[in-house]
Amino acid sequence: TTRIRLFEECLALLLGRPAATESLGLDPFTAVVVETDGAIEQVDSLKSAYEGAAATGLDVFAHSFDTALAHPGVRARQAGAAALAAECRACPLLTVCGGGHYAHRYRAGDGFAHPSVYCADLKKFIRHVAVALDRAARGAPGEPRPAPVPGASR
Repeated sequence: TTRIRLFEECLALLLGRPAATESLGLDPFTAVVVETDGAIEQVDSLKSAYEGAAATGLDVFAHSFDTALAHPGVRARQAGAAALAAECRACPLLTVCGGGHYAHRYRAGDGFAHPSVYCADLKKFIRHVAVALDRAARGAPGEPRPAPVPGASR
């Protein structure tokens, strides 16, 4: 069986379950990265936003992980809907989309409070998965019944 994380996350959120990654949803994501030199950084995906975006200035030799989780950059990623653009907060897909991946919301000189560059694609994707899930749950004619969603309660 091939598992696709984005589909699993979308299905979980549509079923009211928590997300396991920060790609979708509004749940705070409490992860940091320890580099080989001991530097504590934010998640690697932030490196795609701009030079130094993942840096915290902290290291495992002088700082605790609690200190890292209190870093302003890490806390900004945990602010949920409050940190999103007004357009995102007003969207009916907010609880599933969560504004999209944090790194995909960055605009040079203006920060992360923007819709994802993939906003239109996320809307189409989430709606498609929601319709397919609804059809499968109702046993709509001509629709194959999917395998049970791992971790979903019946």
